Amino acid sequence: MISKKEISKKINSAFWDYNIDPNDIYLIVLGKKEGTGFFTVEKILIRLLERLSWYEIVDLFGKEFLTKNLSPSIIKEIRNPEIRNRYEFIRRILQRETLSHTGWGFENRKRLKSSVLSHRWNGA
Repeated sequence: MISKKEISKKINSAFWDYNIDPNDIYLIVLGKKEGTGFFTVEKILIRLLERLSWYEIVDLFGKEFLTKNLSPSIIKEIRNPEIRNRYEFIRRILQRETLSHTGWGFENRKRLKSSVLSHRWNGA
């Protein structure tokens, strides 16, 4: 179990620009306290995902909590596409969803189709 001091330290690093008790943020995410204004469970999770490492988030909330609460709607709101893709991949693993083979997903098919053996169609 993580100590209150560690919880405060990790959450403060993500919410340094707000004047709110880090333990209140922690309790809001766990559903033990009502969120208000900006401080909803979804907004807090998005900010934590954007600013903390995966290991820090697992230390704070545990794998079971993240398996239940890491949803596509939350991941979609992450601004950085690299981080968004990373957490979408993690979410699919945690929720035991099927993963596409590396590089052979739908978004890469068109690009690969035009590059593989393209000299045959272009007369090179």
